[in-house]
Amino acid sequence: MMNQNVLWRVLLTASLSALLAGATSAVAQVGTHEDNVKLDVGSYPVDIQHGYKLFASKCSECHSLTPSLKQSRSAEGWAQEVRRMQAMASSHINDREAHLITNFLVYVDVHRSAAAGDTASGGAGGSPEQAGKQTFDSYGCSSCHSVGGAGNTSAPLDGIGSKETADALKKLITSPPSESSMPAMDVPAKDLNNLVAYLLSLK
Repeated sequence: MMNQNVLWRVLLTASLSALLAGATSAVAQVGTHEDNVKLDVGSYPVDIQHGYKLFASKCSECHSLTPSLKQSRSAEGWAQEVRRMQAMASSHINDREAHLITNFLVYVDVHRSAAAGDTASGGAGGSPEQAGKQTFDSYGCSSCHSVGGAGNTSAPLDGIGSKETADALKKLITSPPSESSMPAMDVPAKDLNNLVAYLLSLK
């Protein structure tokens, strides 16, 4: 007879496999009954989808996923929380996976807050620069860059709007030089345009 622990692990693996297989083809649901959190994972950028898959597979080994998706933190707050989880011996999360999970959590948090703001204001849209700031936050850009001293100060972006053109910034984001430590980002056109508008405003 199969050991109960072995059976539990087989069932968990099968459940996670089914969840991840459907994550990009439909609206994913995390939680049960009235606590369900619906995520339109298929509409997320590829890197954020990857972060979701890691979040769903790694973090569910120790706790329910729903509470994390209902919390609100700063980008650095999420980074600290993921690092705390990563430090646990049972996590088996490497630095790259921690970075992707953090970006996913920041993305969901920022977009949830933005949606709530749109509802409260009757759906009124902000400027491209404001939308770009939200995009900057949602992609976790502050984990590598800083603006006005907020974020990772090893790569400040202050004044970049006076140094680069829109086309140059788009290329730096989507196809950075091979010697750069920045990864190429798969960013939807609307997000890319808003992000560039924000960066150009940093004179």
